[in-house]
Amino acid sequence: MKISKEVKAEIKMYQSNDWNLEGEEPTYYLLSKNTANLLGHVLVFFVFGWWTVGVANLVYHVACNKKKKVFK
Repeated sequence: MKISKEVKAEIKMYQSNDWNLEGEEPTYYLLSKNTANLLGHVLVFFVFGWWTVGVANLVYHVACNKKKKVFK
């Protein structure tokens, strides 16, 4: 299957913005990005960490995972 120039340009744009190419399916490309940062983890730990025994940090990390499909 031939990839159009627009799709290639869109994938390159996402990759230049720190998105990772996770996989290529027959009809789309799967991109992922995690927007969590160290300061956010520290703040979540100090605000919620004592009561949730660190589970809040795990929830914060999972909530910051983003996925994007770019269709061919």
